[in-house]
Amino acid sequence: MKAQEWNVTVGSGKDQRKLSVQLESAEGGEYRLRIGSDVTTVRVARSEAGSYSLIDENGRQRSVDIDGTLPDLKLVIDGSDAVSVAVADAQSLQASDSASSAVGEVRAAMPGKVVKVVCKVGDVVKAGQPLLVIEAMKMENELRAAGGGRVESIAVREGQTVEGGQVLLVLGGAA
Repeated sequence: MKAQEWNVTVGSGKDQRKLSVQLESAEGGEYRLRIGSDVTTVRVARSEAGSYSLIDENGRQRSVDIDGTLPDLKLVIDGSDAVSVAVADAQSLQASDSASSAVGEVRAAMPGKVVKVVCKVGDVVKAGQPLLVIEAMKMENELRAAGGGRVESIAVREGQTVEGGQVLLVLGGAA
């Protein structure tokens, strides 16, 4: 999986910081997380809706509660005061993250739930056209076609839980 990357603004006023955040699937259900220049490997477990446990490579555990929807979220880490997070470019996770071209398998970037299947088998889609909406870590992410093609198969249904790397649908060349 190609890494997912977002530009985020954390906090407000004098405490506001702009950061680059990158998430990439690693082996064994782990993820490589880069925030600014800091890199760590984490294992993520969902404890309840909007609440997650992150365990880093040194065994340190953090609880993260997420409130809101993209692009504006509030994070509470280890019970501290809520921090505002604005995600500048999270309007879509491009389907190209799973394939080098528009043709091929579209895979889930991380574990989540299929909220909506926008297309159907046989549809001819254009670059940028929505394909699916996935909720992951309480954020809805719209996967869009990287280029033109025909939907050959859809491997998921609305309401289905998916794992990171799981095939969601297959795009073939447009007929």
